[in-house]
Amino acid sequence: MSNIQRLAAEGGKNHRIFAATVVDLMHSQGFYDRLYRAINEMTDESYNNLYNQLSSQNFNNPLDVIFWLEC
Repeated sequence: MSNIQRLAAEGGKNHRIFAATVVDLMHSQGFYDRLYRAINEMTDESYNNLYNQLSSQNFNNPLDVIFWLEC
């Protein structure tokens, strides 16, 4: 299972919204394609850091994820 799939399957609301946003935009935006690949190549330690960061967010929709990543 890839790290993106792990976020979507094992995470909470924030993790699922984040993963879905990255997957939805990866084919239309180069940044999200690179982000997708980088997340899937993360070590367990890096993945756990990302997981914890996402846990502390309050995403309600994909736009919240985009603002968080790009601002």
